[in-house]
Amino acid sequence: MRVFRIAKKQYLKDLSGEGSRLFDGRWNKKGMAMLYFSDSLSTSLLEVLVHMDFKHLTNDFGYIEIEIPDALIDTRLKLKNLDENWRDNSPKSSTITLGTEFIKTNKKLALKVPCAILPMASNILINPRHKDIAKLKIIKVADLDIDSRLVLDRGL
Repeated sequence: MRVFRIAKKQYLKDLSGEGSRLFDGRWNKKGMAMLYFSDSLSTSLLEVLVHMDFKHLTNDFGYIEIEIPDALIDTRLKLKNLDENWRDNSPKSSTITLGTEFIKTNKKLALKVPCAILPMASNILINPRHKDIAKLKIIKVADLDIDSRLVLDRGL
């Protein structure tokens, strides 16, 4: 499976999970290293835009595309398995616990989860401390070329 992540260019190849270790997220508690990727570049862009003001998405952002062997991805989690309020902001303890347990049990390299913004899309959580982390294959690292209409100040 090919997955995508958008970040500042200086951090694109950093697969340590240090950012999520420093800050909790929907699927991890603070102190737990995790990499957040998405099933498409568009989903990855949605994930970035929901967390930041458009004007901060400058030309120092890029994206990385990696390939994960399908056998290393846990795909068993389904929407029906999640609490009714799993998409709420701030993230609920149920999703944080689920992601943290995924990291702690260390059975698979990646866990496929629904995207809170658009649940028919998926995010892929990667355990940077898994023994198979070296099996990730970097396909592409590139500049993020976004249509200026998305980032223009519209007085909103």
